Amino acid sequence: MNNDGAPVEEAMLAEARVEVSYADHKASMVLASLGVGFGAVIGGLLAGDWKPADQGDGEWAWWIGVCLAIGSVGLSAGAVWPRYPRRGESDRPYFWGDVASMSSYDELSKRLDKAPPAAGDRTRSQLWVLSGIVATKYRFIRAAFVAAALAVVAFAISAALA
Repeated sequence: MNNDGAPVEEAMLAEARVEVSYADHKASMVLASLGVGFGAVIGGLLAGDWKPADQGDGEWAWWIGVCLAIGSVGLSAGAVWPRYPRRGESDRPYFWGDVASMSSYDELSKRLDKAPPAAGDRTRSQLWVLSGIVATKYRFIRAAFVAAALAVVAFAISAALA
């Protein structure tokens, strides 16, 4: 392995680690915002002050908005869901997911003794895995934003038709 790019690769890995945190924070903010909205609606329903039928001709749009908002919550939860790929059998464990897939401490010791991971290979392996996790998280977040925005539009239509 050519190790000329090691400092750059380590910087990229550090950036990927930070980006995981940013993605989780963004998804948490979407969840919190939707939680406030759901709390207000549920409060109105439980108090008996309001019901979906009060939307009149806009009730259908309200239900579509509810479905989109619930979908947005699910997508946001998918973004913060802990994930690590199990990459199957590998001679060299490069990250904690590889270690977690082993059946025993002895197996870990044997693999590390047989073929210890090289620092550069380990950095590249982690960069590959974390970059995939970040990309997946952002796909979920973008979809959650779209679903939330469409929910707002549906609620506005419902209010306009009420």
